[in-house]
Amino acid sequence: MTEFDTHEKVAALVPHKGHMHLLDRVISYDFEKTEVETEVDITEKSMFFEESYGGVPVWIGFEYMAQSVSVMTGLVGLKTNTPPKMGFILSVTNFRSETNVFPVGSTVHIWVHQTVRMDMAVTFEGKIFVNDNLVATATMNTVEVDDPKKTLGV
Repeated sequence: MTEFDTHEKVAALVPHKGHMHLLDRVISYDFEKTEVETEVDITEKSMFFEESYGGVPVWIGFEYMAQSVSVMTGLVGLKTNTPPKMGFILSVTNFRSETNVFPVGSTVHIWVHQTVRMDMAVTFEGKIFVNDNLVATATMNTVEVDDPKKTLGV
C-alpha cells in the first residue's frame, strides 16, 4: 500500500497535528474486518524519546494505538465522504508488555481491530510488534461523537 505511506499523508486522516502526530505510515486496512495496521519509526527525534531509555517508553504504545484508531475513523470518513467522528479514550485495560522501551532504530508495527460497537461506545483490541515480535497488547474502550461540544458539554 502506498496511499498513506508518509507521515504527511497520514496527517490527512487524524486530528493530531504537529508534534502530537506520531504515526509514520498506514500499512493496511480492512473495512470488513474493521482493522488497520500502522507503523512508527523510532528515532532520537521521536516525540517522547527518552535518552536514558535509548528510545520511547512502551506505555506510549497506548497513543500509537489510539492514533491508529483515528486512522481507521479517517479512512471510513474518506470512504463514506463524511467528516470523521471525534473519538475519546474512556479506558485502557488488559495492558501487557514484554519490553520497557521501543529502541531507537526500531519500527513499531501497530494493529488495531474493532471488537464491539454499541451506539457511540466502541472497543478495540490493539497489538504492537517490533521485529515481528509481539511486545504489547491492550484493550481500548472509546466513545465516538459527531460534535464533542454538544455531546460531552466540552
